[in-house]
Order: sequence, then C-alpha cells, then structure tokens
Amino acid sequence: MKKPSDICLVLEGTYPFVSGGVSSWVHHLVTHLPHLTFSVLHISPTHNFYNKGALYDMPNNVVSLDEVHLHEYAIEGKADPEVLRAKVQKFRGMVVDMQEGGSSAFEAFVHAVEEGHSGALSGYHFLQTLEGWKVLIDTYRREAEEESFLNFFWTWRFAFLPLFNVIAAKIPLAHAYHTISTGYAGLLAAAAKVRTGKPMLLTEHGIYAKERRIEVNRADWIEDWDSGEIVAQRTVPYFKRYWIRQFQMMSTVTYNFANSIYTLYEGNRKEQIKDGADPNIVEVVPNGIDIDRFDEAAKCFAARPPNKRFTIGFVGRVCPIKDVRTLLAATRIVVEEVPDVRLRILGPMEEDPEYAGECQRYAVGMGIGDNVAFEGRVNVLEELPTLDVLVLSSISEAQPLVVLEGNAVGLPLVATDVGSCAELLFGRTAEDRALGPGGLLTSMASPGETAQAILRLYRDPALRKRLGESGRQRVRAHYDQRDMTAAYDAIYQKHIALSKEEVKA
Repeated sequence: MKKPSDICLVLEGTYPFVSGGVSSWVHHLVTHLPHLTFSVLHISPTHNFYNKGALYDMPNNVVSLDEVHLHEYAIEGKADPEVLRAKVQKFRGMVVDMQEGGSSAFEAFVHAVEEGHSGALSGYHFLQTLEGWKVLIDTYRREAEEESFLNFFWTWRFAFLPLFNVIAAKIPLAHAYHTISTGYAGLLAAAAKVRTGKPMLLTEHGIYAKERRIEVNRADWIEDWDSGEIVAQRTVPYFKRYWIRQFQMMSTVTYNFANSIYTLYEGNRKEQIKDGADPNIVEVVPNGIDIDRFDEAAKCFAARPPNKRFTIGFVGRVCPIKDVRTLLAATRIVVEEVPDVRLRILGPMEEDPEYAGECQRYAVGMGIGDNVAFEGRVNVLEELPTLDVLVLSSISEAQPLVVLEGNAVGLPLVATDVGSCAELLFGRTAEDRALGPGGLLTSMASPGETAQAILRLYRDPALRKRLGESGRQRVRAHYDQRDMTAAYDAIYQKHIALSKEEVKA
C-alpha cells in the first residue's frame, strides 16, 4: 500500500501551473519544510489547460501531482435505476442546502458520488434520470419561473456538473488535507475529509466568495436578460445572484468541515466569521518575505542616481481584480504635469489575455502609449530598485506580498485601501505604527486620487525617502518569512499528530 504524504495541498488555478503571490507562498512552504512530504491535487478547467506545464521546479518532498478537471464529462455505461433514483435525492438535499445557506446534506452527497463506490451517481447519470430532471424543474418553478428555462437549464448544468467531477475525484492518501481557498478546492478538501476521516485545514489569502462576488457583478459572460427598461432602482439580475449563491455555498461547506482556518490579517478573519466560520477555529498567521533576499536590492536602490524619467511601477498579474485600467487612467492625469513620466507594468499577462489586450489598447487610446510599457514577467528583485514609486491599484487583496517587497527595498507605496494594505503601510500595533507610514492610501477605482498620490510623491523626494525608510523598518521588524514558516510547521505537525492519533484509536 502506498505510503500517505504528510500533507495533501488541494489547489485551484494556482501552483504549480500559475505564477503569483499564492503560488509563491505555496512553493515557499514545500521548499522550506523539507522534513515533510506533500502531494498536490490541483483543480484545472480541462485537460491540458495549462499546456506549458508546471512553472515551478518542485522539490523532492513533493511526492505527487494530480489534476482534477472541472469541465470534462465522460459518457458512462448503465447503472442501476433504483440506486440512482435514491442517490438523486441526496443531490436534491444539496440543492436545498444551497438555497438555504447550509451544508448538512454535503456528506450524504459525497457518499452518493464517491469515486469507485458501487452505483456511484455521476453528472452524466444525473442528467439521464427522470428524478434528476424533476430536481431541475422543481428548482426552476420555485425560484426562476420568470426567467428563460433554456437559460436556466444551461446555467444549472454549468454550475452543477463540475461538482460531480470534484467530489468524485481520486484523492491521494495523506495525513491531512490543506486547501488554500474555498471554492472548488474547498469542496474537494471537504470531500477528502468525509471520505478519509483525516483533518482538513483552510488558509484563505483572499476571501474567495467576496472575490467571486466582485467578478460576477462585473462579468459580461453572465447575461442579464431583463427588458432593458430604465428604472430608479433594480436588484442584481437573477443569474448573477445564482452564481454568487453558488460560490457562497462552496465557502459555507468549506468553513463547516474545516478543523482549522487560517488567514492573513484581522480584517479577513472578521469577514470569514461574518460568512459563517466558527470564530473558535479561525486564526491569523501573517505572511512574510525573505528579508535577507532583498538586502542587495535595497543597497542598489539607495545608491543609484535619480532616474531621468520619473518611474512608476506596477508588479502583478494583469487581470481585472488588479484594476490596471485605473492605474492607466491615473497615469494619464499624471502626464499632464509630468509629460515624460514612465509607467512600467511588470507581470504576467496570460491569465486574462483579453483584459491585457484591452489595457494595451486603452493606453494607446488615451495617448499615453509612449509612457507605458507592458513588460510581462521580469526578475522583480532586479527591477524594483529601478523604480521611484510602486503602485497597487487592486479592487481586492488579502495581504499583498508586493507591498512588503517594495517596502523591503525602500520604495514608497501608493496602494488602494483594500485588504491589509492599511496595516501593512501604517502598522498593526502601537509599536508598529510608531515606525511611521510606508506609503499613501487611496480609494479603489479612483484614478484622480491615485494620480494625486503619485504627484505628491513626485514633487517631494524627501517624503519618498521617509516613507521608504519607514516601510523598510516595518518589514524587517514584523514580516520575516521565517516566522510564518515556523508557524505552519507547527500547524502541520499538530494536524499530522491528530491524524495518527485517530488511526491508533
């Protein structure tokens, strides 16, 4: 029998196939805890979706990498109609739970679709049964009869079929299961707990349900089939409400089945509790960075001559949640006072190529094409010292590492007041706040405020230096990555011990 890994990391759309803050965080853990073994179970949209393969060289203590595909459905053979009819009722319970915001029917549903289980219910079988059709019709009549049935059917199908794939997935043996988000990964980790009886941990960097709610409300792929009449007040269209509820259901299930929940800052903890997490199992473990790694970059920054062109930097994925368009609009305002200002967009553009292309066209259309460079992936350590100010324009963040990295070099920050940006720049405690601010905060989606903050720093080199020095002191005092690594080592050891005690019992 194959030996179980110590920890199975249950991931979605991230490590090792996508670069970014969360992926770097995961890679750091597996690399710096060599005495533990890890298996990785990654949820991908389809087979070969990440056709470039792993972007990280995984260390030897990562003993396996498996994928679960959301949108690939096999045509299966016949199954016992009586068994399937009974199991469809377990799915009905899940639907009712979703409508009522509960999770009591999840365990029964997991056993109904369990991989390798006799007479397991699949998405394909579900759609072939009269009972399955009745669940769909009953739901439609109860809550969406004013909507097009055809649109409802395809929304239903696209929302629920992936759940069968996730819950029926083959699960690696492990002493504990650690998911880095709720969503599909959270459901899979919860299913792993149900099927194996092993402990399950959740770490949320950003609040998944909140981020999906933002995306859904901004989405143009979810049609609004209302008449188009102009009214004084209107509710969110039904199909957007449907998807928001779907994602909230995933969070509720994950919270309710987790043995322990961790997050990055107190604001996130409050959000989790508000969304139903048990306050007794939610703890804050802040992120950190490898401080020593930034020492040379800080020396380069302090020693370099002034830039001939004032240089703004953005480091991150070019995607809607980072709101690069707002930064571009702010740069257009800055150009009126500083015509030769330079904006460098440093980060991957492949996550949302359509948005990235839109941003490039937007810059040209506003007449700042010569001021803006989209440079893709770069060596951040080499590029940070070449900037004058680092800007974060996101509409949602958790504890963005780029703020810590910029301050570690001595750069002043301009950041939207989202996630933990306020405490990163101004401090969490009285002692921390006494160090002074490491940057300026702005409202999200506010080009004017962002532009004025940038211009304030442009006009006042002494302020730039003061903010950068304060930020550097704060990072060194409170955000050492070694503290975070030690915390997760202790967390893992606790849950591995719990798993082994249950085996003995």
